[in-house]
Amino acid sequence: MQLQSRIQRFTEAGIGVVAITYDAPALQRAFVGRNAITYPILSDIGAVTMKRLDVLDPSYPPGDDNYGVPYPGVFIVDLQHRIVGKVFLKGFQKRVDADGVLAFAQEVLH
Repeated sequence: MQLQSRIQRFTEAGIGVVAITYDAPALQRAFVGRNAITYPILSDIGAVTMKRLDVLDPSYPPGDDNYGVPYPGVFIVDLQHRIVGKVFLKGFQKRVDADGVLAFAQEVLH
């Protein structure tokens, strides 16, 4: 939600936003509709991406309803599709705020 509230600032900076969650596409569509999300949200069913990028929260083993939850964080990806920045926080209680994400993205991309 915080990203959506700052989406114009990202756009003005020439930075796109994409989210990825472990939720099924139907749940994502409902969330997007309820909250008027305008950026793409991808679905990582089975946590394949989160495992490969080494950000999967191991607190939730396979079979747990929350399996697939990553640590909260962001990747900054350049136009060549390379990860040029990464911030992830252990535990789900803390989040990287949207203003911090924008400042970090501007720093590593420019």
